[in-house]
Amino acid sequence: MLATKPPLLRCSETRYRPSQLERRFKEQVLELTDDSDILCDALRGATAQWINMNLEETEASPSSDIFSQICPEMAKEQIIEPLAGVLRDPRMFCLDDSRQTLMSVDWLVLADNQSFPTSPNTRRMFFDAGGSNFGDATQFFATKYAERGLDFDQIFVWEAAERNASTYWDGVAADVRAKWEPRLTWFNGIPVTAEKGAEHNPVHRIHQLCKAQDFCAFKLDVDTPSVEYPLVLQLIDDPGHLKEFFFEHHVENKLMHRFWKHDVNGSFQDSYNLFTALREKGVRAHSWI
Repeated sequence: MLATKPPLLRCSETRYRPSQLERRFKEQVLELTDDSDILCDALRGATAQWINMNLEETEASPSSDIFSQICPEMAKEQIIEPLAGVLRDPRMFCLDDSRQTLMSVDWLVLADNQSFPTSPNTRRMFFDAGGSNFGDATQFFATKYAERGLDFDQIFVWEAAERNASTYWDGVAADVRAKWEPRLTWFNGIPVTAEKGAEHNPVHRIHQLCKAQDFCAFKLDVDTPSVEYPLVLQLIDDPGHLKEFFFEHHVENKLMHRFWKHDVNGSFQDSYNLFTALREKGVRAHSWI
């Protein structure tokens, strides 16, 4: 599903309009995400439409009660998946085995080349904080954005655990590696930091490199709440010219406890609040897996 649907109207100001589904969950987020039966009942009727529309198996409408709308200043009116459920695939916990959808991305709506105006000076950059192997999330983002007309010129990857190049590129096709390796800056064995102004603070790097005409996307997933949460707060305070953001926020929740254990920070109420705050500032902010 494309983020933009006709008519492609230019945004005169930044605004965010949550869908009916999102508004319901935001009003009762803790109650609706505490029990799988309650969760699935609240999503019933929306799940199939959400997935089928996004995979373009059925026609999507910008006026759908499912998808939310975001309008970044000087960009185009856009569609984005709602903040709903446990901020993952809406089928999770509603099938016999939740692991079938644990790593699904079928529910996410990414930006496309109609979302933001481009010019000959536009640069496309991706910042990946927590990129263990290229064949994992980094390749997914590089490939999917390229398919949507946003071919990255530069990719910056941080990974705290040092590894050799053969391990990092293991399983990646030779032609894929040949395309992306020259564009990649790999901070191998270098963790990100939340220290303001530090060289390896990715938010600081985004503020330095990303200009208004650029398309910059950022994935934050280092599984260290004490580093991640301050970085998110820095983004909320000043997102700079970041266009799209992905973050797996580990929180205290009975359903997700078996996956996140005790390495958590806050609740789903906090997650909804931080993603909403960024969306209201014009950043296409998504939960990640």
